[in-house]
Amino acid sequence: MTRLTTDDIQDIRFGLNAYDRYLVSATGRSLLGIGAAAAGLGDVHRFRDAASSIRMAVVPIGSGLGVISGFAETVCGILVHMGFDALVTRYSDVSGIAEAIDVGAQVILAADDDRFVAFCPRQGKTVDNSRATATGFVAGLDLMAGGLDGKRVLVLGCGPVGRWVVEALLMRKAIVTVVDRLAKKAEGLAGWTRAVFQTTIHVGFELGQALSTHHLIVDATNAAGVIHARHVSTDTRVAAPGMPCGITSKAREKLAGRILHDPLQIGVAAMACQAVHIIREQPVPLRPAVHDGKSV
Repeated sequence: MTRLTTDDIQDIRFGLNAYDRYLVSATGRSLLGIGAAAAGLGDVHRFRDAASSIRMAVVPIGSGLGVISGFAETVCGILVHMGFDALVTRYSDVSGIAEAIDVGAQVILAADDDRFVAFCPRQGKTVDNSRATATGFVAGLDLMAGGLDGKRVLVLGCGPVGRWVVEALLMRKAIVTVVDRLAKKAEGLAGWTRAVFQTTIHVGFELGQALSTHHLIVDATNAAGVIHARHVSTDTRVAAPGMPCGITSKAREKLAGRILHDPLQIGVAAMACQAVHIIREQPVPLRPAVHDGKSV
């Protein structure tokens, strides 16, 4: 994952209600609704009712460059906003993981410099933030566009998130074109899709032309100033999981309510909902807590 900064996330918890209102206006779904759509959970109202019974714990991790101030609290705030029974562990690292298990967490979320992962310990499975973020933003684009089946979608950036974006788009039967500043990366991704999905995607070699001929765009780069106002029409819809946002300020003005971009919220929502999907698919009976060798 791209390492976020405190400045990127410090205001998220205090703007979640407003962000939900924006998401509903842009996609017809709240943050929970987009996460549920990404995870294929179906009826969001039934899911909302069940969310409060699922305990999630966020564990601060101090390895590498250390804990980002407010990161665990922000992730927890997003989960609580969505209706989950969530907490930040008092301890970090191994002690925090042990604490999460002791309090009965069904999902444990933790991030270091390289990965942000939701663990489902009872099912022995994980959900990676990069993949979840990709599926979340593609689900949001699908909602904004009224479906992606048979529609042309441009993907900017062929790194890890871009690869998962392509997979999610193909699952929704979109016609995909990819562009990367390194042509070999785009060609390599096209070869991967042929081998894995027996599907051909298109490789664009001129960024301006590709932007000018596509109305549905996923910006999976980490470069600023990629999409300009001249690339935006009234039909343009952009999902931008990349950090920093690659859309210029003038392009953002033209897009108005036809853009999805945030540093953390949609990715966390998709992670949590995918974890719930795993728990539902593989329910495990609760085991009694054990202290000093005795069940309690």
